Amino acid sequence: MHLLPKLFLRNPALPGTLGQAGSVMDAIEIRRLGLLDADLVLSVRDGVFDGPVRPDQVARKLTAPGQVLVGALAEEGLVGMASGAVVLMPDKAPSFYLDEIGVHRDWRRRGIGMALGRAVLEEARALGCAGVWLATEADNAPARALYARLGAEAQSGVVVYSWDLGTGAA
Repeated sequence: MHLLPKLFLRNPALPGTLGQAGSVMDAIEIRRLGLLDADLVLSVRDGVFDGPVRPDQVARKLTAPGQVLVGALAEEGLVGMASGAVVLMPDKAPSFYLDEIGVHRDWRRRGIGMALGRAVLEEARALGCAGVWLATEADNAPARALYARLGAEAQSGVVVYSWDLGTGAA
């Protein structure tokens, strides 16, 4: 497992922090999550992931080869995450699909999304990926700004398709 450094970020939602005399820093640990973190993922607050966490998928995500889940951990638990997977093709170098970066609304605008983005890019690099790609909604200005700050370049002329396979897996 590739270990990432501990970051220290301000949380102005807590008494005695940003903007007051005697400011303190809250420790936020950014690291890749593994199977031993399953309970942490299962107990996450609403709003970190797009929807409710599915217990049947947690162990799969945390143990399947090429799957990556990086977490932002505060004293209260998981407050942010970045998720993605290695994509292998017989005719190309490995690439990494960045599925999403999510930070609970109470913890946004503190640099956690940026830290998660940097960490997941480092994980992709450590896994031997030649590049990282993702798709986001055209009107998702916060995500687009984050990806630009992380050094990504917007692509034009790309159309995204999806299929609903009706398996209940959605």
